[in-house]
Formats: sequence, C-alpha cells, structure tokens
Amino acid sequence: MSRSSVERVLHQLCIDRGAKQRFKEGAEQFLERLPLTDAERAMILSFDVKGLQRYGVNSMLTMGFWQELSPNRDMRAYLSRLRDVKDGEAVFAAALKG
Repeated sequence: MSRSSVERVLHQLCIDRGAKQRFKEGAEQFLERLPLTDAERAMILSFDVKGLQRYGVNSMLTMGFWQELSPNRDMRAYLSRLRDVKDGEAVFAAALKG
C-alpha cells in the first residue's frame, strides 16, 4: 500500500511482544491480514533491509526489525545486506542485542 504502512508494521513488530510471537509462529499468516502489497510482504518476509530502505522505510526501523526478528541478528550480516562488509572491518551500532 505505502511506505507508511510498512513502517507501521515494522514498528509494531519491534515493540509489540504479541505481534513478534505471531510473526515468529507464522510470518506469512501474520502479514496476510495487513494492508500490504505482495512486494512489501516479500521484502518483510525475506528481511530485505536494502529493499526496504530503497522503498523509503526509516533505517532505524529496518535495523530494529532485523535485530528483533531476523534469523541472523548479527550486525555484520545486516550491514552486508546493505553494502559489502569486509572481514575484520569494525561494525558499530547504537544498540546491539546479544
């Protein structure tokens, strides 16, 4: 539907424990009920943070979504999806969860 719809979904997934749990239990089913296009759902399901940012989604929301729900919550993996990260390169983030 729109960038703002995607941002609302990512925000909900970052702050609402129930939404996070439902997403983990069945991401496709969780997203089906929301006003999103197939392309928007695909970006969320594949954790396409680069695509989401190109779409105009706030970078703090994409990072929060990654840290909360991606299978690989490592910041190096997150950054490698945005750009090439070389071995040994320092990776910094405002909030890292272990």
